[in-house]
Amino acid sequence: MKKIYLSVLAAAVAVTACDKSETINVENGKQQEIAFSPISMPATKGPVTTSAFPDDNIIYVSASNNKVKFFEDKTFKKDVIAGVWKNYEAGSFSPIYGPLGGGLDFLAYSTTLAATAKWGDGNLGTDDDVAGVVAITYPSNYTAVGANETQDDLLYATTSSSSSSAVPIEFKHALSWVNFMVKSNIQVNISKIELVNVYTEGKFIVDQTYNTPQTSWDFTGKTPSDKAILNYVDDSTPNANASFDIDGSAGKEVNVDHVFGDKGILVPAQPIPSFKITYDFGGADLVYICKNARGTWESGKKYTYKINIEFKDITLAPTVTIYDIVTDMPINL
Repeated sequence: MKKIYLSVLAAAVAVTACDKSETINVENGKQQEIAFSPISMPATKGPVTTSAFPDDNIIYVSASNNKVKFFEDKTFKKDVIAGVWKNYEAGSFSPIYGPLGGGLDFLAYSTTLAATAKWGDGNLGTDDDVAGVVAITYPSNYTAVGANETQDDLLYATTSSSSSSAVPIEFKHALSWVNFMVKSNIQVNISKIELVNVYTEGKFIVDQTYNTPQTSWDFTGKTPSDKAILNYVDDSTPNANASFDIDGSAGKEVNVDHVFGDKGILVPAQPIPSFKITYDFGGADLVYICKNARGTWESGKKYTYKINIEFKDITLAPTVTIYDIVTDMPINL
């Protein structure tokens, strides 16, 4: 494909994405607009029932050119005609054009939450590498009593561009997904499972100033009073605590693993808290507390805890998978 390169100064073309004159990329006589094409990788499968990135998903992006800010915190929406995500301002698409030869680094996130972001290292005395670091303030996402049974995901991505007009971009999950299954060799009713002292909000940090981008959750400024006890809810019975009666009937057999609640809970990655299980054998409630669940929940992982109840013993064993593989969780994006 024949390429034509024009200088901004010679052609008197304004570059809207940068504060100073730049040389822009022109191909087939047209300026090359920056646009994104989210890759349909397993990382996008968790929140949707297909491998396609949701059409109504907004992408928030910052870009740096050789570690110098090119644009910051732009909103990209899907242009359904072009089939790619483009810069969107004041109710319409507003093209941003890339520099000659590309060389842009991008940092992006996507969520329907009322999240805010601080881009760059915060040092105003130097050029701000806005595509180097982002700290996303993640608000509490736990479904309160009386609310609909949905949760919102938080996705992030890092990528670089040469001269392509539709930059492939792969999103990953920032949150952990915690689920339970229950099993018993005797008849028992499990009335409640709780996670004790869980952070439900914090700052998610992506740092791609390393060869391999680093991610972390920051709970600085949070106190024990900011932690919550999270009850599982059953989205087939809105706003009700999940419960499961293993009474030996069809679908509630003994010695069989049963899903407890239909969706689990999305939480920031953090040290694993205590588990509180309330159950009974037809009489007064009994409570089992597991206080020593060592380790840390990691972003993008699905943790399924299998509870096995016997007359004299209760065991709790986890399995861990990449939760993108499973598509049955009703998450909002």
